[in-house]
Amino acid sequence: MRYDWLTMSDADVNVYALDAAYEPFPTFERWASETTVDTTRYERYISSLRDHASLPPEVLARAREIVKRAAALDTGAIEGLYEVDRGFTFTVAFETAAWEAALALKGDHVRPLFEAQLHAYDYVLDLATKAEPISEAAIRTLQEQVTRAQSTYLVNTAVGPQEQPLPKGQYKALPNHVRTRKGTNHSYAPVDATPAEMARLVAALRSDAFLAAHPVLQAAYAHYGLVVIHPFADGNGRVARALASTFTYRAISMPIVILSEHKDAYLDALESADGGDYQVFVDFMLARSLDTIKLVDQSVTAALVPQAAQSLVAIDALYFTRGGYTHEEVDKAGYQLTQAFAEELKKARKTYDLPRIQGNPTVTVTSYGVSDPAYRLPPAGGRQVTITLGTKAPADASVSRNFQLFVPKAAAGEDDLLLQNAPGSQKFGARVEEIAPVLSGSLQMRLSIFADQVIREMLLELAPLAEKALRQKGY
Repeated sequence: MRYDWLTMSDADVNVYALDAAYEPFPTFERWASETTVDTTRYERYISSLRDHASLPPEVLARAREIVKRAAALDTGAIEGLYEVDRGFTFTVAFETAAWEAALALKGDHVRPLFEAQLHAYDYVLDLATKAEPISEAAIRTLQEQVTRAQSTYLVNTAVGPQEQPLPKGQYKALPNHVRTRKGTNHSYAPVDATPAEMARLVAALRSDAFLAAHPVLQAAYAHYGLVVIHPFADGNGRVARALASTFTYRAISMPIVILSEHKDAYLDALESADGGDYQVFVDFMLARSLDTIKLVDQSVTAALVPQAAQSLVAIDALYFTRGGYTHEEVDKAGYQLTQAFAEELKKARKTYDLPRIQGNPTVTVTSYGVSDPAYRLPPAGGRQVTITLGTKAPADASVSRNFQLFVPKAAAGEDDLLLQNAPGSQKFGARVEEIAPVLSGSLQMRLSIFADQVIREMLLELAPLAEKALRQKGY
């Protein structure tokens, strides 16, 4: 946290001296005269938002919801109510699939605080939408909203830190001067001066000069004025950041996002303003406004690209055939078919075994052409079942069959895996469902019949060739 709280019960603290040391916030006229906003840069940034004005309302609403959630989450982290990091803020702000689980891991107390802060930003948006002048009642209600999940707050007393009931929607009843990070004491508005100071702040926020000012200048002044007064027992920083967002909501329909990673620069800028250099804080608020604008712009631009789910489905579909199989499943079925066919040829060969006939089938990986556009080769290479039957000398002759595997591209309906003799028209077809995950009984019988047919046809062709070879040798 930025400061350690001091109370009148601290024996070593002269609260009256600290009250007397309070430096009131400047008038808006002084603030405006001593600061400037880089309007050229600001306008260049918001021009991109104007380009998105014709987009569907839900696209812009989604982008602004992301910004609001980031602002609401990190405003509590800046106060040390819980810890965040970039990944966590992204997860919660974008409502990714695991955001609720990630939030739960931070502890049971975090979600109620986050939701209270969300409600506070919704309240601020409502104020901005109605374009009503800021009132003390509205600021008190804002403090109620932002602290709705808290029932107590920590107070340092003479006997040590204690949790005390947190008054909501009421100005402080005890001094809340603080000890800075540098170990020095810092004064906020005395208790009895707080109502008058708040009345003065609200009057400034309703003045013509303020209402005509640049929204960044408005946001910075409203924020600074409230933290200088520190009108509440707790929640002042969160109220100040939400109040500042009222003016950016009115101008560009979004809050200012101050992330926890900006905390050191944020506190340094406030301390510079305490020293009279208001420009540093205005520049800080401008930078955060520009960050927010670019975040919304990037979110909107990204939203114009179709969701990944549709593309993922389309890409995934590329890996499936029309029959619902993956290409790998079809290829595997083809390999199983060639191997099963080779085994059946071996069995058939043994059925007609003669000592003078030699040859057994082999399965090889090879390349060959595909003439039918409905078919393809497996990426790992074609499969070919080759069998050569030959007769021994002196009647040495041989015949061969080369059955090549062709894989159907669609693998649906009657699109069969094919084993086709090359050259020749002899072929065997089988559906993928007959093979995967195991060969069906009927397919096994058909393969057996076909293998027997092939062997018999080869023997029929081999007999006259062997006779011719023998005669040519003079037998």
